[in-house]
Amino acid sequence: MKPKFIRIISPFTFAAALLFDASAAYFTCLAVEKVSGEKGVNSFLFLGIMLFLDVVAVLTTRETLKNGVRFSEHSATFTALDDNNTVEYDKIESVQVQKDTKASFTKNFISRYSVIVFYLKDNTVHTIELGHTTKNCLQKIEGEFNDRIN
Repeated sequence: MKPKFIRIISPFTFAAALLFDASAAYFTCLAVEKVSGEKGVNSFLFLGIMLFLDVVAVLTTRETLKNGVRFSEHSATFTALDDNNTVEYDKIESVQVQKDTKASFTKNFISRYSVIVFYLKDNTVHTIELGHTTKNCLQKIEGEFNDRIN
């Protein structure tokens, strides 16, 4: 099968990244107007801080959009994790996904994380927490794993 990438991003994270980028751009426009109007140390300091913030905003959005699952010929790599992020298809016996969608006032955000559970052929279990994802994204990942292990 050919390589594939499925992006893992929650709608709230995407909206927050867009809001951060838009606000950084807006305040940079204000800083440019301030520098063009009055040439003072505070104006240039404000512009310098905003240019730095623009770079941070772009890099943060880029990293957020790079999180996902990269499916290759023989394995899948979860790009949002630092270690234990690669799973080989020939070692997987079955895949199960879990996402808590029941209403509750007592659960916190971590209780709502999406989880992928790999049952391996050596009778071990490998669990990966994906964070907040949509149900559609989780079903795509499960379907892709089931297609590749069969």
